[in-house]
This record gives sequence, C-alpha cells and structure tokens, in this order.
Amino acid sequence: MSKRIICFGDSNTWGYDPVKGCRYDENTRWPLVLQKLLGDEYLIIEEGQNGRTIANADPWEWSCKCGMDYILPMVESHNPFDLLIIMLGSNDLKAKFHLPAGDIAGSLQNMLMKTRSFLQYQCGIQPKILIVAPPHLGDNLAESPFAPFFETDTAVENSKQLAHWYEMVAKQFDCGFMDASTVCQPGEKDSLHLSEEGHKDLAEGIYRRIREMGL
Repeated sequence: MSKRIICFGDSNTWGYDPVKGCRYDENTRWPLVLQKLLGDEYLIIEEGQNGRTIANADPWEWSCKCGMDYILPMVESHNPFDLLIIMLGSNDLKAKFHLPAGDIAGSLQNMLMKTRSFLQYQCGIQPKILIVAPPHLGDNLAESPFAPFFETDTAVENSKQLAHWYEMVAKQFDCGFMDASTVCQPGEKDSLHLSEEGHKDLAEGIYRRIREMGL
C-alpha cells in the first residue's frame, strides 16, 4: 500500500501562476513534482486553495478560506494517511488582519492542537506532520499587483520572522520543520507566488526533508 501524503496549503500549494493568472500544470506544481521524486510507493494528495489562511475568515474571499474550519473534515476524508504537510501563513500577513508573526504562529499552534487531538481520538491515527514556513514575501512587494492587500514593509519583515516562530511550534508538537525560504523565493512577477523554478526547488527541498524524517 502506498504511503499517503497530504499537502495542505494556499495558492503556492494550489499552484497559482503569477504570469498567466491561472494554475500551473501537473508537471510544475510542487506537490506533483514531489510525487515524481518520491515514486510510485507514495501518493500525494493536493489540498491547496487560493487565499487560504490559518485561522482568519476573510469576508472578501467568501468566508470560505479559513484553514482551521476546513482541516478537520479534510483529514477525516483522507484517512488513513502517513504525513500531513502544512504550509500556510502568507495570507495571514494581509493588512486586514493586522497580525505579527508571533500571533500567526499562535494560530498555527491552535491548529495543531486541534488537529492532533482529532486525528488520534476521532480518526484513530497518528501520522507525522511537517510544518513548512512559507517563502518570504519578496522585497519588491510594494510593486506587486497584490500590494494593496498588504502593509508592504511590515508584511515583508513579518514574513521573514515566521520561520523562527514556526520552528518553536513544530518542536512543541513533535513535528518536522522546514523553512521554505532556504530553498526557494517568490517570483519577481508579484513577490508572492512561486515561479516554475521555485516550485521545483521547493519540491526538492521537501523531498530531502521527508527522507530525513524517515518516512
């Protein structure tokens, strides 16, 4: 039986193409590049959504983007699985939420507390979890078409602090951890979304981390 891996994230997991404004194809998105690297003994389950936050309902986004609301029915629907990869936080940096990096990590902490308990007591499984701090927002965010959604200077600096806080949360819950900014950066087109090369680099970095975790 294949080892099953869920990739739970936002537009950079869904595969938003900042140049064409659509979705990258199956040869480009990092979860499916990861699938090719891992081979047939693994099954990647894509669970990306544009605009997804960790714990903030966004009225402008139909109030259907809150990861905290979706994660429990999602993991139950995919039960059983062996690894849950979570890469969220970039959308929580938006100006409308006014959250520093530490508070965003606090939301992640709550998500893990809720999810760990649900998996153990409702689903009867204890899969490994890998927390991935998202790529830093680009220094040219002020020139991005998405700039109006962010307090650009503050958001860029907060994005660079997420990994520090996420690593502490990951250790608290005995999760694996990886800082995506060590292997990839957002594309120059919008300083937010990964280029094709960025998806490839991220997939290779996560592949190495999965091997280190012994999955």
